[in-house]
Amino acid sequence: MIRDGALLERNVGLSAEYCQHLELCMSLACLGLEASALVLELSASKKASNSVCDGDSIHAAIVFFKECLLNCIVPILDLDTESDLAHVVADKNTRLHSRVQSLLASILTTSNSIFSLIDQPTLVEQDIISLVFASLSALFCSNDILGKSTDANVFESVRRAAQSLLERIFELHSEQRAWILEEILGSLIKVSSRKRACNTYRLPGGKSVQFISVLLLRMLQGTAQSPEDLTAGFEGHSLSTKEYRMLLEKHQKAIDSASSSTDFTIRYLISRCARREGKAVTNEAEYRSFLESFTSDCVLLLGQPQWPAAELVVRVYSLHALELLDDEKADIALKTLSLESTAQIASHIACVRQALEVESNTKKASVLCPITTLSSVEDIQLFHKTTATLISYLQAQSDSNGSAGVISLYVSTWASMLIAILLKIKRLDSKRHSNGSNGPESQNCNGSTADEHRQNKIHSYELMDDDDTDVSGEEDGSCSEYEEATSYDSLRNKKASIKARDIAEKRRAIEACLTSYMDIVHRSAKTVTESVSLADAADASKSVFSLLPLYRSFEMLLTRVTMALGASQVTLRSKALRALNSIATQRPSVLYQTSVKYAINHRLQDSSPQVREAAIDLIGRHIAQNPELTSQYYEFVSVRVLDKGPSVRRRVLRILREIYLLSQDQEQLVDIGIRILQRTTDEERTIRELAVKILHELWFTCEDYSVVSDEDNIRVKDVSGNIFNLLAPELQQQMVSRVRVMTGVIGVARNSELTELVANLFDHVTSKTTAAEIEEAFFVIRCVIDALFEQLLQTEESATVSTDLTSLTTTQCLGFISTLSKIAPEAVGRHAETLGGYLKLTEAAEEETLQYVLVILSNSLLRIPHPSARFLESLESDLIALLSSSPQSILSIAVPCLCTLVDEITWNHAKVVRLFRSCVLQLYREQRLLSGSRQSTLSSKNIMRFIILAGLICRYFDFERHKKEQKEHFKELDQLAGDSVLEFMNGMMLFYASQYLPAQVQLTAVQMLGQLYIKRPQLALEPRSRAMMDRAFSGDSAGHKLQVTRNFLEFLRADSKKYSLQQKESKNDDRQVDAKMLVGNTGDMGEAGVGASLMQTFLDRIIDVTFAENSATLRATGFEVISLVLEQGLAHPLKCVPSLIALCTSDDPHIRTKALKLHQDLNSKYASFIHSHDMDGVRKAYEYQLQMRGSPRDVRGYDTRAETKDEHGRPTAFLQPLYTMVRSKRIRRNEFLAALVKIGDYDATTSYAEWHRADIPFARFIAENIASFDYKYLDEVLNVVFHISAIVASTGLNLYHQFETDLKETGAGSERGGADRLFSKKAQQQRGISTRASVCIWIMHILREFLKARYGLSESRCAAYNPSDTSARDRSASWHVQSSKDSYIDWSACPYALERMESEVEYSEQRAKFQQMVAESLAMTDEQSSPVPGINKQTTAVAHDEEHSGPHSDDVMQLRQEELDMLEMGFDLES
Repeated sequence: MIRDGALLERNVGLSAEYCQHLELCMSLACLGLEASALVLELSASKKASNSVCDGDSIHAAIVFFKECLLNCIVPILDLDTESDLAHVVADKNTRLHSRVQSLLASILTTSNSIFSLIDQPTLVEQDIISLVFASLSALFCSNDILGKSTDANVFESVRRAAQSLLERIFELHSEQRAWILEEILGSLIKVSSRKRACNTYRLPGGKSVQFISVLLLRMLQGTAQSPEDLTAGFEGHSLSTKEYRMLLEKHQKAIDSASSSTDFTIRYLISRCARREGKAVTNEAEYRSFLESFTSDCVLLLGQPQWPAAELVVRVYSLHALELLDDEKADIALKTLSLESTAQIASHIACVRQALEVESNTKKASVLCPITTLSSVEDIQLFHKTTATLISYLQAQSDSNGSAGVISLYVSTWASMLIAILLKIKRLDSKRHSNGSNGPESQNCNGSTADEHRQNKIHSYELMDDDDTDVSGEEDGSCSEYEEATSYDSLRNKKASIKARDIAEKRRAIEACLTSYMDIVHRSAKTVTESVSLADAADASKSVFSLLPLYRSFEMLLTRVTMALGASQVTLRSKALRALNSIATQRPSVLYQTSVKYAINHRLQDSSPQVREAAIDLIGRHIAQNPELTSQYYEFVSVRVLDKGPSVRRRVLRILREIYLLSQDQEQLVDIGIRILQRTTDEERTIRELAVKILHELWFTCEDYSVVSDEDNIRVKDVSGNIFNLLAPELQQQMVSRVRVMTGVIGVARNSELTELVANLFDHVTSKTTAAEIEEAFFVIRCVIDALFEQLLQTEESATVSTDLTSLTTTQCLGFISTLSKIAPEAVGRHAETLGGYLKLTEAAEEETLQYVLVILSNSLLRIPHPSARFLESLESDLIALLSSSPQSILSIAVPCLCTLVDEITWNHAKVVRLFRSCVLQLYREQRLLSGSRQSTLSSKNIMRFIILAGLICRYFDFERHKKEQKEHFKELDQLAGDSVLEFMNGMMLFYASQYLPAQVQLTAVQMLGQLYIKRPQLALEPRSRAMMDRAFSGDSAGHKLQVTRNFLEFLRADSKKYSLQQKESKNDDRQVDAKMLVGNTGDMGEAGVGASLMQTFLDRIIDVTFAENSATLRATGFEVISLVLEQGLAHPLKCVPSLIALCTSDDPHIRTKALKLHQDLNSKYASFIHSHDMDGVRKAYEYQLQMRGSPRDVRGYDTRAETKDEHGRPTAFLQPLYTMVRSKRIRRNEFLAALVKIGDYDATTSYAEWHRADIPFARFIAENIASFDYKYLDEVLNVVFHISAIVASTGLNLYHQFETDLKETGAGSERGGADRLFSKKAQQQRGISTRASVCIWIMHILREFLKARYGLSESRCAAYNPSDTSARDRSASWHVQSSKDSYIDWSACPYALERMESEVEYSEQRAKFQQMVAESLAMTDEQSSPVPGINKQTTAVAHDEEHSGPHSDDVMQLRQEELDMLEMGFDLES
């Protein structure tokens, strides 16, 4: 009625009559509950007669109690807090509120009455069931409507009473436990997670667990209390073996009772979490969530004094979790949960172990050891003391927190262990007595010799010291004549006596421990005199926990987590790494284990980026906290900076930064700097920015810069002296360390491709950051430069002076300064005068040092503050002296330095003019001698030196400007060279580049021509210059091609640099624009078009040298020229697209990456037409692969490197970058795929000459690419299958019928003999064409079957596909493979896909196998409408249109016959 009334209220509203009726019902319920309580109390006291308190009366009282809870209190308390009735109930001024309060008080009174009756056997099974349901309804009822008022406290009392009642029923009625657990677990799922989270139990340490977890644990540990007295037998005297065994069985029964209930609970929850036959179970997610929270609560309670059942639950659950991890068919979600829980358990064990180790070290306390037969008496006494402390604390708390079941579980566990040890001791003691009765006396009486007796004693001694028994009896009754026979016997008897006493003491200690348990359990909490604090009890509980099996299973749990790193599922491997991370957080030493280290290393190379990132994250978290791990994992981590996954590379960069800040290893720091520097050109923008940011922070920032600049008033521009010497010693040490690392990086950069990266980095930190950051960077650079020069000065003064930079050589210091001189010439210029002594080249080993000095001077010459005249004069003389004997590498730097010095500072132009004139005169005389066919008077070496000097002076000395200003110095030169020095030198250099001079002279002249063209670009367009370049490219000399290509490269770089400077000047120049600037400079405009003209003329030649076979340097140089051409827009991009597609398949990672970037840039700019030459690029890519592999058999369509494979082990197609760009537009993608498939088709109109050049390996190359493409949608795969089906349906069947016809005509043709010999030869040629075509068709057929198998396509699915249908466009394609071997096409069915057909027998064999393949395909599809697999009406129509789109078949045969006749007569069909 009340429930109906509540429903009525929700529908029609709350009325006064309804409230009065509800109050009356509650009043009646209170009266009924009072009567029920009276009946129950009378029954419990046994004072009333059986007729008054019989079973029916008790049953009626219990049923009424249950109905009041289920149908009165619960519906009211579960009302919506916003309903009208809820407001009335919550209002303390209403009569209904007081009735609810009275009803709650009556329910509480009745609950207490029931609890007093629960131990008596008067309750029947139906009463137990009613009480269980009533208790559950109270436990899972919400009290939101009562708020925090007094009524809420009463309701909490009701809930606690219901909890106690349920726990007591569960303890006493073992036959009811299974369904009670099911009801509890089923009821809690109906409660929302929010309400479950609100009902929590606060622990002493401040943490809290769920109320339901506490309930289950109390119920489980309460089951350890058996109806029998578990303490029987602890009367303090020794029991017999039989009595001990009976006592052991009693305790074991209590433990088994708790274990069985625990196992049932865990199995029930796991069964509700697992999917059944792949289908989700009802409330699967809710059960999984509760299982996770329940195990987490139990793990949190491990080692807590009041919760011994937590260890039991966790141990049972861990066993089931390990079984799930080993089960390959288990649900992945459940395996993931098991893995996380296993890691959580192991982490907690590691935490407890760490706490015990710290406590042992700080308090110097004895460590509690497991009790075995090997344990000493002291160990047993320590165990006795620890456990007694814990039980005493629980006994004192038993009245307040219900610790009776807790004590029983503890006592049963410990007693079982101690009694088992006692039984073993008694067994060994019996064995000792048995050995003593058969000892030496009997042996002596039997007449045994002393030696035999001694051997028996030795055997007995060995038994005594055996670890398995650890016990030996005393040698009672030994004969006196043998006791002192030898010193060994005496010692042995002494040890035996000691061991006998030790065994007796052990037995007494164990019995005393058991007796003390009995005393503690039997005494009341009120009689407890000693006070045990919670802290002492917690320490004792942790110590006892360390003896349990779960604590000792840490290594096993760690091993299972490590094994999960090799799971087949990506999710599980990733979770395993995170699980290992949680364990390592508590115990980092696990990462030092060899098995763990190599397991992590394998995951760093995992095919899934998610797993690799998790592995990197694992190492990164602990390297920062444990620098010792760096040596263990640095090699594994550092290589992952090149990982394919951007997130992995990003995380590795952060880890490398952390290692850099903590490491003291110089080589490691340099390696980190190089690896981070390489990522400054990463294809991912965020990674590039991160790499630059890290290097900026590590190298160009100073933590104390603001303090130094403010306190010491240091300004970089204002300080003229050595700023490094003004720094504090700590800051100096930081700068010295930074110098060492940066010097090492720069040294490596000079021998690799990092030079440009270093320059870009320096440019960024000094120009593309904030003003404050730029100032700080220049401060650091100034300190570094001053430190390097200080080292140079100290080295010059004394070789014995030891400094922090002593490990750096002079060459290393100068090399680093030369790099810094480009970005901070002012700072270097302050020390430039100290470099004069290095300009003397005395040994070949000092050539590198001299180069660095010249570079430094060239960069800082104009920034030297107030240079002395003596220094300038000496510098000028030294530079001129270097020109006479230095190698070309020195000349290329010294000449620009000299020209700059003369032009800008000394103005001694006459010296340069005389030097140039002397070189030109020598070359002019030699030119006249060689032109007159006379013998040269100079050696080739001298001629080359004069050519180099003259060419470099022309490049760096402005003759035109100085001639106008100082005509008197150029009179003699004008008589020789005329008006234009550059044009005169151009003619002379072209002469020395002629063919009939030595090759080295020619190459030197060509090189200097490049210098002239940079100075005056118009000279390169002269006919003579173009003829020289044509001759170089058309010749066989790789050196000439390389030099001309280098000239182009230097020309384009200089042109780009000049344009950048002009752009920069135009931005900074605020001058007013005049008319001349608007009209334009004719000379500048003419120079601007030279590069484009040259590239358009020679681009094809440059592309050819980019794919040259014999010179890697030539290929790399040609590619750099192509890159600049595309970047500067000097030629139409379509010309370079095929080359870029081919270069994207290069083995060189630098070329491959840069080619891909260029291609992507072109695709983003010119997407409308850039793909028109894609098929030319495909052919070019195959030819490039053939050139690199050498043999067609070795050409593959995919990259075989391990790092290029995806998570399924599938290789990456060489054409994948191209397909990724094409895929963005569906029409373009389908056209591209159709064009690729078309390569395997056979056109009947194809001439013999064209098919003779056709490449079967090319068709295989295409097929392997198509098979390895990373398809996103199923529509892509079906489209490929559709086009292959069309080819097989048309060309394949035509070839099949043609082979049948030829086979029939073979016999008739052989009978005609020699008369038709010519015709037979022509027919043989035609047979070759068709046979090779059949191999290509077969390749496509194998590709079709491969795609069907790998993407799970059925034949009916392929046959029903319609290209115009949009249903499959959005369906993702999934890759189905069992192993990595299945990722590759197997060509064993078509042997001539790899082997070349040579003989007629092989041709016939191929034709026969092709016929067999087609016949088998036809047989498989007899029941389908299509003649071959996958052919529907639309496919057949397409095939029919393609077949009849050309000439008529008779015309085709006639054309083919004419071509064959012409070939027999020797005509070239190509012409």
